Amino acid sequence: MRKVLFALLLACGALPAAAQEARPFDATIHDDEHKIYIKMDLYDKDISVPGQDVLGKVDGYIGSKQSRTTWMIISSTLIDERTAELEVVNDYGSEDFTAELKANHDGTYTYRKKDGSTLKFAVKGKWQKIPSRVEFRKEK
Repeated sequence: MRKVLFALLLACGALPAAAQEARPFDATIHDDEHKIYIKMDLYDKDISVPGQDVLGKVDGYIGSKQSRTTWMIISSTLIDERTAELEVVNDYGSEDFTAELKANHDGTYTYRKKDGSTLKFAVKGKWQKIPSRVEFRKEK
């Protein structure tokens, strides 16, 4: 009986790890080269953007470690278990774009802008334009 109980406890311990892997779009990912990050939950769509509480809950946001500018993910569609399409708007509502985010099998993420405005952040008085393709990795 003890062996069965022990086996059940071990099996239950592995469930959170499997559940986390099954939700690749519930994470914070970052790109060190451009010093940007994406905080997202494309499943429950319940992320609060710091300083933008008036907007309510959104799917996520893209921020910079060097700027206060924020781009909100206002809508997302899961294409399959590893690919999502994002609709993103800046914090003024004046620019928007669509992008694809792919969760790769090696734990990285590939962001690819499809159309619309350029993702950019005000850094030290100049615009830092982000390339249309960026590799992100999960925060530890």
